[in-house]
Amino acid sequence: MTIARGREAAPRGLRWFRADAARLRGGARRLDHEVTETVTTTALRGADCRLPTLAFVGAGRAGTALAAAAHAAGYRVTAVASRTPASAHRLAAAVQATPVAGPVAAAMSADLTVLTVPDAAVTRLAAVLAASGMSLGGRGVLHCSGALDRSALAAVRQVAAAAGAVHPLASLAGAAGAAALRGSFFAVDADPVLRPWLERLVEDLGGIPFAAARLDRALYHAAAVLAGNAPLALLERATTLLRAAGVDARVAEEALTSLLLGAVANARRLGVRAALTGPVVRNDAGTVARHLRALEHDPASQELYHHLACETLAVSGVDGRDEVAAVLASPPRLRATA
Repeated sequence: MTIARGREAAPRGLRWFRADAARLRGGARRLDHEVTETVTTTALRGADCRLPTLAFVGAGRAGTALAAAAHAAGYRVTAVASRTPASAHRLAAAVQATPVAGPVAAAMSADLTVLTVPDAAVTRLAAVLAASGMSLGGRGVLHCSGALDRSALAAVRQVAAAAGAVHPLASLAGAAGAAALRGSFFAVDADPVLRPWLERLVEDLGGIPFAAARLDRALYHAAAVLAGNAPLALLERATTLLRAAGVDARVAEEALTSLLLGAVANARRLGVRAALTGPVVRNDAGTVARHLRALEHDPASQELYHHLACETLAVSGVDGRDEVAAVLASPPRLRATA
């Protein structure tokens, strides 16, 4: 059976979702005609004939980008809930959904409920859904936290829902961030019955899913923060230095942003090590020493420069770079940051 926009039939795993949900509830355990009929006609209640419907709890940057991308990919967003009603109304209007008062109403309206909320709220919202007493059999609940795995949603299994976690390795800044999802990698951790649906959702958003069930989530998220957030802090620090050197503020920011984008493009094309350039790679010890002296008035920037130069040396290799290694081993005195 085909589905919208000529795509392949949806994954068949959730044909049996209702039966799995019954087992989770400790309810019907037999597969007689009545139960089989229920299983084959419910989709994440209706598996092979349509895409699952989505509800979003949280209307911030991530929720807005994911909802907009899903809507554009042909998914029907049924409801949006947010602690800020104005945000819920704004996102709901953008994706032709209904703004609702809270997570329970959102979850009851859709096959998949997507929690795009701060990490600290994920387990609490799962408990709210469980305490509502409603049945979410044949439905799924997922969060988009990078720091948490699907166990943060364990409570929803009490109401027969399947649990999952989908984290995009992408920088999302509202609806405009939807485009950033294309080509991005998504960590997927889900109950087995839900996994093929979430992988399919990621692919429909233009993303690349990878298995995340056995990840050390703290290390995984730390790596994501270093790659996705730290370069922006570094860019701000470099921009401040360039302004101090006499470059116009707007030019400084645009010029260094362009430089960073070029470095990232080279890393993607060549690999990180081959893309490295600069005085450390060239073994230009005199330039590195002058940089460190120029930063003596700014101990924090001097220490940061020295640390990153050492990291660059470690990546590029010490062989053939003895002179710059010597400067970094005995740099101009690094004064303690106040």
